[in-house]
Amino acid sequence: MSQSYSRSFIKDNAIVIVGHALVYMKGIILMPIIIKTVGVTIYGGFVLFSSILGVVFGISSFGTGFKVKRFMPAAKDMVARSALFYPQFFFQMFSILFLSLLLILLDRQINIYIFKNEISYSVLIIPLFLVLYFLYSQGSDYFRYTSRVHYMTVTTLCFPYIHIGLILLIFYCYHIITIDVLVLSQTFSAFLIAVPCFWVIFSEIGGKFSFYNFKELVSDIKIGFPLVLNYIVDFILAGSDRYFIASYLTVSAVGYYNPGYVLGSLIVFIPKAMGTAVPQLLSKAVDSGNEDEAQRMLNYALKIFLLLAIPFIFGSMILSKPILTILANSEVAENAYLITPIVALGTLFYGLNLILSNALFVRLKTFAMLKMNLFASGFNLLANLILLYFFRSIIVAAITTFLSYFLVFIYINKIVREDWPVDFQPVLIGKSILASLIMAALLFWISFKSGGGVSIGLLAGEVALGIIIYVICLFVLRTFTASELRFVKGMVCYGSKSKI
Repeated sequence: MSQSYSRSFIKDNAIVIVGHALVYMKGIILMPIIIKTVGVTIYGGFVLFSSILGVVFGISSFGTGFKVKRFMPAAKDMVARSALFYPQFFFQMFSILFLSLLLILLDRQINIYIFKNEISYSVLIIPLFLVLYFLYSQGSDYFRYTSRVHYMTVTTLCFPYIHIGLILLIFYCYHIITIDVLVLSQTFSAFLIAVPCFWVIFSEIGGKFSFYNFKELVSDIKIGFPLVLNYIVDFILAGSDRYFIASYLTVSAVGYYNPGYVLGSLIVFIPKAMGTAVPQLLSKAVDSGNEDEAQRMLNYALKIFLLLAIPFIFGSMILSKPILTILANSEVAENAYLITPIVALGTLFYGLNLILSNALFVRLKTFAMLKMNLFASGFNLLANLILLYFFRSIIVAAITTFLSYFLVFIYINKIVREDWPVDFQPVLIGKSILASLIMAALLFWISFKSGGGVSIGLLAGEVALGIIIYVICLFVLRTFTASELRFVKGMVCYGSKSKI
């Protein structure tokens, strides 16, 4: 890989991975706050309620806004930006209001069939959240598509941590945490970020009512609606298991399942973060005729993820129970500790699917991406529907998640290999598995000698020691080539000099 592409690859991915890691930590931080104060039922109810609001918001554009994403970066003046921004803004705003009214009218049915009347909340928080989250999202997207990534990064990072801060403040002052408190604090967080965003927007492009004519509306929806479909099937694949668990079991069972799922899927932030940087680098290399560079970058992305995901799976087998005990409680840990390694194994294949999808994106094979997600979500729905009916266990949902991602991996790998050589480096995988086995054996021995005791200090020590042993084993097994080590050393020296 050339020096310029390598530096861009490492620099861009390092920034977005750190940013995504901080955003993903929200779920880990919120878990003990909610479970330890009000229990798994409220936690499970909040997970389900948030998912409903997320799906409604995700479909509310109906595909409009695609032209903003495509043409806003190249808009030459503020008049052009305004003409792109406001039609989709007002269409989605009216759509949000309509869908909010629909949710209010269906509230009784939702409470009976999804929540089984196990939780209570004010129906008024639905439109309030959706409208203010819509404003936050529009503000963040405006910065993203006007190429001010630093503004977008600040808004994205502030949103979850203001939410957490408000929950803690309310609990400190009033000693309560309810569904209303959780959603309203998120709503107010969106409001606090939306205000400065729209101050910038109004100062740049003004504020005026502008709407699509019928032809423009149809054109925008026609182009963008497949992306909405992709979002829906992706949600079915990643989130429908919670609704089956709530339907066949209880909302509390969702509260047991989700901590194990969140912990097991934590490693997916790496390929998702790569997805914000790698496609542009691959496209740039392919468009400039550097096909070999693009292929090397994709293979490096696969190598980085495999070297991190494989030990994560082995570590989750040994440490999931003590981690869940500390993050939640012993009851959650006892019910969910098997969920974590199963989901972690599924996440390995999910992450590989996300990385390989970058190749499909560059080749403009978006239909193959949609077809892949449709197949996976269909299998996931059918498997959960049948298996949970006969086997009332949250472990079943974890297994169907793993099988869905594995079957998709077989499909997408076949499609990508048709015109894009992919090297999964079997020797590297073997070395990583061997190093992970040694690490896991040592962690198991330490856990056995400690008598199964759980403490933050012991757990932190085990995690640190596991990482050190794994890295040492990789070097002993000569996992990295001499050229790779020289390049990393050069990048470190380059970074150090650039800071002076």
